[in-house]
This record gives sequence, C-alpha cells and structure tokens, in this order.
Amino acid sequence: MNNIQSTAASVLRLGRGWFVLSEAKQPAEPLELYDHEACPFCRKVRDVLSELDLEYIEHTCPKGDRTKRPWVRSKGREQFPFLVDPNTGKELFESEDIITYLFDTYGGGRSLPARLVSPLNTLSAAAASLVRPRGSRVRPGCEERKQPDFMPTLWNFEASPYCRKVRETLCELNLDYHVKNVARRGIRRPELVALGGKMMVPYFVDPNTDTAMYESDDIVAYLNRTYG
Repeated sequence: MNNIQSTAASVLRLGRGWFVLSEAKQPAEPLELYDHEACPFCRKVRDVLSELDLEYIEHTCPKGDRTKRPWVRSKGREQFPFLVDPNTGKELFESEDIITYLFDTYGGGRSLPARLVSPLNTLSAAAASLVRPRGSRVRPGCEERKQPDFMPTLWNFEASPYCRKVRETLCELNLDYHVKNVARRGIRRPELVALGGKMMVPYFVDPNTDTAMYESDDIVAYLNRTYG
C-alpha cells in the first residue's frame, strides 16, 4: 500500500521529473535547496532540478526542525522552498522565481508555455501532496539533529515512487544529503552503473558507516536503524 500510494503521487504529477528535458549547464558547486518533502511548491522545484539534471544539496526543513528553519528565517522569512546558489551568490524564495532562475541560468531559458501552465502545475503538485503527505514533520527526537560527519548521497530522480519513500524518511529524520539526479537521459547514469553495478534507483551511499545499497525498503530500514 505504501508503494501504491507513492506511485499515485507520481501519476498525479504526470511523471514530472522522470526525463531530462533540457541539457543544462552544470554548475561548479552543487546548488543548495532548503525544503521539505511534502510541500507542493518544493515539489515543483525538485521536479525541475531533476528535469535539468542538476545535482544539489538537500537541507531538510520539516516542521518542528530547530536548526535550519531558524537560519532560513534569518534570511527574511520562514518560507520554503529556499534556494542558495553558491556559484552566483543568488538566494531565492518563491517556487516560480526559483524555477525561472534555474531555467535561465542553467537550462537555456524558460519557455512561455511552461510559464502559462504554472497554475496547473501548482494544482497537480498540491494534489500529489494531499495523496502523499509524508515528509512534512520532523520525528520526535530529531528536532535538533546533529548532522553526521560526512554527508550521505542519494542517487535519485524525482518521479520515482521508491526514491520518494527514501526522501520522506530522510526528511522526517532531519538528515541532509547530496542528491545526484539520474533521470532518463541524465549524464550521471553511467557513473551510477560504474559505482553500484546497475542502473536502478534509489541508490544510497553513507560514508559514515561505509554503506552503499539499493532497494528503497532496505534503505528506509537502514536509516531508521542508524539515525532514528
């Protein structure tokens, strides 16, 4: 049932984040996204990061977090998503502003049709969040999470219902991680095959325990056992 519900969220998003739509200019340093998994506006930005084949640092900010949310608030308001681009020094609130910035800076510009359908995009993202509200609130005991010495890496693409299960758990545990997107036609797919032995997501690497694994349920169990 968990898999079916997560798949329903992907269906409501019409598979957004499954394919790389535009060959993006890759930044020298990963972008940094402050968000939480169930937020529909955050979902829209993660879709575009996947479709532009951009890797990024995910700073989880579930409700109840007492470490990263105050830092975002210090930037003017406690609102998500919040994007930081260390390559340009740009800091942005508002999902539509972030999406336009990503396309203009890394994807060759945002098309007029994409701008016109943005209200429908928001509606379907909200519907997906209603169906799949996991990943909005921090688990008790994780409100002031001390991040591990080395940041884990998640090989992922946004539309995968199995990747979603892992991202939700990471958000609820308030764990930051490095996202390496590998949507269809993505440039990092050969790297994943060389590293793990096959093209399958999610693939999770935790240098703190020298752990690397496929299979969403195994990863979720590992996260709960190690960080929960």
